[in-house]
Amino acid sequence: MMIKNTKINKLKTWRKVAVLFAAFFCLSIVMSSCKKKRNPVGSSALSSETLMNSSSVDTFQLKTYTVEEDSIYSMDPSFNLIGSYVDEIYGRVEANFYTQLTLSGFSPDFGNLSEVAIDSAVMAFEYGGYYGNLTEQLFEAYEISDELTRDSSYLRTSVAGVIPQQLVPTLNNEGLITPNPLKASVVGSDTLNPQLRIPMDTVFARNLLSLAQNSTNDADFLQSFKGLHFKVNNGMQSAGEGTILYLSTTKPASKMTVYYTKNGEKGSYDFIVNGSAIDFNHVETDYSGTKVEQLINDSTLGETEFYAQSFSTRAKIEFSSIDSLPKNIIIHQATLELPVNYYKGSNFYPSSEIIASSEPFGNGIKYSIYEGKTSVLYNSTKKSYVLDLRKHIQGIIQGKIPNSGIFISPKNYNSTVERIVFNGVNTQNKKKPKLSIVYTVL
Repeated sequence: MMIKNTKINKLKTWRKVAVLFAAFFCLSIVMSSCKKKRNPVGSSALSSETLMNSSSVDTFQLKTYTVEEDSIYSMDPSFNLIGSYVDEIYGRVEANFYTQLTLSGFSPDFGNLSEVAIDSAVMAFEYGGYYGNLTEQLFEAYEISDELTRDSSYLRTSVAGVIPQQLVPTLNNEGLITPNPLKASVVGSDTLNPQLRIPMDTVFARNLLSLAQNSTNDADFLQSFKGLHFKVNNGMQSAGEGTILYLSTTKPASKMTVYYTKNGEKGSYDFIVNGSAIDFNHVETDYSGTKVEQLINDSTLGETEFYAQSFSTRAKIEFSSIDSLPKNIIIHQATLELPVNYYKGSNFYPSSEIIASSEPFGNGIKYSIYEGKTSVLYNSTKKSYVLDLRKHIQGIIQGKIPNSGIFISPKNYNSTVERIVFNGVNTQNKKKPKLSIVYTVL
């Protein structure tokens, strides 16, 4: 991969005070001697005396680009994902999920099920959010034929076998639903938090009641019923069309309810998704022919903009120029500001939080990149993320941390499909990325 160098004109050298500002590929340094008081980051915050006693350092090298990932762990996510959308930056994204159902009560007594009329069955999921533009989608459900096991490493590419019979009634296109995560759901006389409510086949529902009646615990039930696979079947979509829904599957309101009548009396029974149920997301991304694919193939395009998206890519930032800093310094402040390309009102919004990690794979952080936080919030006023890298850069200077760059990802990397478009140093937008450092020479 090519690294672009930018030379900074040398200024007069007066003493030992320097201020460091970087706009990726462009870096200047400000430091104070150990006899002078430390100043806040930013030239506007420095005293005129400090500016009059400053010098600059020649050339620094910084690099930003995007790396692709595929082995993303997807079991027990914060949200189950379903839907599809097409984004002009990232192409087509489609999500579906597999989940077990468990019993709300063991050995329920329905009596003679041949005397029970199944009125309806509904699979309800409380919304946890959405990404994209809300449009009509065709929802489908299938019974899983493979056993889901807790010791399996389910990835975003993992699948389980299913029985091909569609369990959402198709006669009246009952699976064709326009989701509305912003509107309360009314069920009977109850007003509930917004839900996705998918009708289910009543013959299938009767069979589940029979299995439940003969099960003394969840393990017995899951021996006969492995779970359900929920997906969409949307066909072609245009750029900007579609959405992926975030479902809070383990919320009490998320359950499959079978409504029945016996001897003229109405009743219902719930199948739930509790904390012990196994579930995982399956996410497919197709960015062939997009800017993302071009950048993956040519890292120098990261000078204009670079990207990160849950389940597929991370932004990579390298600070090779930091190796040129003196070794006998104390870093007082090191702030990295990463502005994004986003217009207010777009439903393809940047992540509300990001993480910076030292490793590309796995979803944990090997050591603390920034101080006192596990994530960094999006600053909607600045339209950027601001990271405190003091500890990280000090560790590089001291030789305790390898200077191999950092990876930026949406915080909920395996539970959302959010993406971020970062401005590069050659962006046409007003704000460019920058790094600011204040240090003292010992």
